[in-house]
Amino acid sequence: MLNRLETRFEQPDLTETDFAGVIVLSGTIAGASYLKRGEVQFLTAPDRIFTMLRLANQHPEKPIIFTGKDGVLIDRGFSEAEVLRKWLSDSRLLTQNMHFETKARNTHENALNTKSMVSSLWPENSQRPWVLVTSADHMPRAVGVFRKAGWKIIAYPVGRITSDDLHLASLNISGGIKSLSRGLREWVGLTAYYWTGRTDEWFPGPKSVETDN
Repeated sequence: MLNRLETRFEQPDLTETDFAGVIVLSGTIAGASYLKRGEVQFLTAPDRIFTMLRLANQHPEKPIIFTGKDGVLIDRGFSEAEVLRKWLSDSRLLTQNMHFETKARNTHENALNTKSMVSSLWPENSQRPWVLVTSADHMPRAVGVFRKAGWKIIAYPVGRITSDDLHLASLNISGGIKSLSRGLREWVGLTAYYWTGRTDEWFPGPKSVETDN
């Protein structure tokens, strides 16, 4: 179930790819730990941050946008983007081409808020392709939402955890339960977003010429 999601998109080679900038989705910092102890803990999807740092340094001329506030419904005074910006600054990892969208609460708002941000700051790039970075299992839903919002997206999945091969010796019950939970969450999310019109496709996949859509 999880492998089907994670293998929907392949990670592209950006060395010969034309793109305006990079969008990185939140979902890496544990909000509860930060609010309770003031600690920045990358408990889930740290590959998103590692990829952000690498691409920001490889492409200093392009804007790198990290988008996301908090995934809970009730405002608890936590914004992942704001916390990450401070952590990067304190760690001397913040670069001039990094920008932060601090209000989005879900993937739908990620797409809309960053669209507004780009239209305001870089209107000349609003119709050009942008690289989208998120976890491999979340990528199908994210691509569908961003396409529906009018983006031209180059999917850049990271943090794949499943293997193409299954051996009895590699079976892990606790790991399997976690994978099942993640997979179910995404399939439910795909269905809910399709039913509510936030995406035009139930299971979005690669398109032959993404930049022409």
